[in-house]
Amino acid sequence: MPITREPARTSTRRWYPKSRTGCRSCKSRKIKCDELRPCCRNCIKRGIECDFVQSTTAPTPLVPDRTVGVSIELELLHHFTVSTCSTLSTEAQVRNLWRINVPQIGFSVKYVLDGILSLSALHLARFDPARKDFLVSQSVLYHTASSAVALPQVCSITAQNCCSLFLFGVLTLFFSLASPKKPDDILVVSNGVIPEWLFLLRGIRPMFELQKAAILTSPVSVLFRTTISSVSFWESHSPEDHEFLKELEYNIRAQNANDSWKEKTLLDAVDALKRSYSFLKGKDFRDQDKLRGFYIWIFRISDDYLKLLKKADNDALCVFAFFCVLLRELERYWWMEGWAVHLMRRIYLMLDDVYRLWIRWPMEEIGWIPEPALR
Repeated sequence: MPITREPARTSTRRWYPKSRTGCRSCKSRKIKCDELRPCCRNCIKRGIECDFVQSTTAPTPLVPDRTVGVSIELELLHHFTVSTCSTLSTEAQVRNLWRINVPQIGFSVKYVLDGILSLSALHLARFDPARKDFLVSQSVLYHTASSAVALPQVCSITAQNCCSLFLFGVLTLFFSLASPKKPDDILVVSNGVIPEWLFLLRGIRPMFELQKAAILTSPVSVLFRTTISSVSFWESHSPEDHEFLKELEYNIRAQNANDSWKEKTLLDAVDALKRSYSFLKGKDFRDQDKLRGFYIWIFRISDDYLKLLKKADNDALCVFAFFCVLLRELERYWWMEGWAVHLMRRIYLMLDDVYRLWIRWPMEEIGWIPEPALR
């Protein structure tokens, strides 16, 4: 049922989080920067180079060790076309895109091919323990080589390069999700916590919006055509009440009764999460629908909510903890494995003690128990 909210109190001053980490261009123009990586939306629209590109790109571009021989590249390309491609989607059309069309594009666009080889190396490393370290290091080198060429072009998207850059963005997203997890996988801003891939995923959307016509007439359009029905359902259906999300809504209202802006920001994020939770129920929904629920939530949460999350706001962190339940449901995909627990542990560590009681259900749902040092 729709959430009923009290009218905003006129006596409550709306709070605007100030960004001290925006790009130099936005700072000089004194406008709000959305801080999307690798290029903020304002710089994309103006067609200028964003200094986030420079900070994302390695100071000294690395290239894969070609002395290893062409054989490793052939092995990785073969592995991608016979194995990795089928793990990126459960739908035949999308699998064929990754198996046939994307490698064909890679033959003429080197940074796409390097992105393919990078992801394939990470996947192959799972099945070859003796060469795991070597394959992971090769993956990083291929990814770095791909980024060194593609990132400078991100702020100058055209009808000619938009599809290749879009694929680079998607491959980079998979690389970020699939890479071995380390403590610095978490992007910490003012003691906040957001995984890097969340920014990467949100950064793909402006690429699509700027060259929508060109992308929708290209082979990669299949990625969007297959999502239309899921997006339509997500937007139009009335989600069922969820006992524990309802409890979270109650806690948010009680805690933010005197801050209507923050209350609305948080409740909007919970409402979006409730809609994505709908894909977890019912026999009519497939794994691909659950994955779309994950994507849609990230696209639909507001910049205001992300700013609260960056500030390690307790309420925002609790909402993010409930998002981890979605991640746990997606661990049939190898590139999603471990993220639910990885993020939940970080969230729990940053929450004040009283707020830890708010997230008991998602903790139990993903099967995570805090180690003694955190209790």
